[in-house]
Amino acid sequence: MTNNNYFISNFIIKTNIFLTSIFLLLILVTQHAKALTFEEYLAQVRQDNLAYQSANESKDSFELLKKKAKLVTALKLYATTERGFVEQNQALAIFRFNRYYTQTNKVGVLYDSEIGLKTNVYYSMISNDYKGLNTANLSNPALAMSNTQAIPTLEVSLPIWQNSFGRSTRAQRDSLLYSNQAEQYLAKTQAVAQLVEAEKTYWFLVYARKVLEINKRALENAKKIYDYVYKKNQMNLGDKSDVLQAKALLESKELMYKQSQNNEKIASRNFNQKRLIQSDVVDDKLELFDVNSLEKYSFTPVRANDRVDLKAKQALMKSAIANAKIEEENHKPNLNIYGSYSMTQIERNRDLAFKNSFDEKGRAGKIGLEFSIPINIGLGLDVQKGARKAMNAQKINYRNEQALQELDWQNLIQNLKNYQENLRLALAIEKSQKNKLEHERNRLKQGRTSTYQILVFEQDFSNAELNTQEIAYKFHELIAQKRFYDESN
Repeated sequence: MTNNNYFISNFIIKTNIFLTSIFLLLILVTQHAKALTFEEYLAQVRQDNLAYQSANESKDSFELLKKKAKLVTALKLYATTERGFVEQNQALAIFRFNRYYTQTNKVGVLYDSEIGLKTNVYYSMISNDYKGLNTANLSNPALAMSNTQAIPTLEVSLPIWQNSFGRSTRAQRDSLLYSNQAEQYLAKTQAVAQLVEAEKTYWFLVYARKVLEINKRALENAKKIYDYVYKKNQMNLGDKSDVLQAKALLESKELMYKQSQNNEKIASRNFNQKRLIQSDVVDDKLELFDVNSLEKYSFTPVRANDRVDLKAKQALMKSAIANAKIEEENHKPNLNIYGSYSMTQIERNRDLAFKNSFDEKGRAGKIGLEFSIPINIGLGLDVQKGARKAMNAQKINYRNEQALQELDWQNLIQNLKNYQENLRLALAIEKSQKNKLEHERNRLKQGRTSTYQILVFEQDFSNAELNTQEIAYKFHELIAQKRFYDESN
């Protein structure tokens, strides 16, 4: 019985030692866990954020849809087939038949060039089959009753006034190109905006956590100050006004701590929402503000790229100008020169007709001039004038947007400079407050100051820390705004 008790006791002791070792190991691993870096968080946002994925998918779709512009002047292959019959009106017949059947097959290529020249090359094969044909006066009755016509044809048309030199054609191409390019840049703007917000969200959680930590320490110090002056007052060694002042300080620190708790929870919820997680708890360790790097952060005052949303406005301007050109061209007089050339070969069957298609027999050609103009010429001229004014309005509006962008850029650079200088000053103040606190602590060891004075100095140091952290976060917000310029390609 004694041996059993010893065995059980020994087993429990070893088990406890093993579990304690595991627990300590887990604590050690947790404490040294690798932080979720800002770039890793952005990678999660890119992978899981639905708004970013939607914007990115739209951007890729409009990159492909821009190719519609090339279809305006692309070669177009077409083909038709048709079967029909005709019964003769005997009163009008030159030669008599009861009915004939036709089978028409046609294949061709259309091309609209950038200079407005329209070219149509096609090959027709028409089979005719007469029923009840009177062949008394025909030299080749068999061919007349059943034959196949092979007709290669070239048709061209060149605009001389409306759409002269292809102005309207190129405008249609540009309208399609720039309208889809604008949509692409707008989608890119939305995608970049999601990354900008994610960047701000990451650093705001870093800031909220640090504020919570500082306010917790400040609350503990305020509690110590209150306890200290309260005890002195109870021993009639202090003034009641000190107690009231300490109580007010304690209550203000309690409020700040509660607010920082709420802000940390909201920041955590937003942090998770960006990566499609529904929770207000973030277990990941995050990077801390590297204030030394921010203090040395370098940026060029020269803007490398236009902002991505301005590129969208530029494309919209070009699309609007193209549409105005189309409107202007459509209300000009229509003057076209056109012509065609064809060869017709008639044989008994399709094989012979196809084989002899390009023999120089049965040739036909024509050339002509076509003209049309609205009767009310004044209305057309007014529409053209309105279209030109619309183009000028778009150009003026874009120049205004360019000027606003330049102003925004200069403000961004100036704010970066200001916050960098403010950060240097805040770091200097924080260092001074820390040195003051350390000096006072040394004096306390020598019995040359009071604990109360130490607690007050700790409050000053906490306020200096809060100021530094706030400026560091604001600095990161401005850096995030630069992403609209840096990711504009």
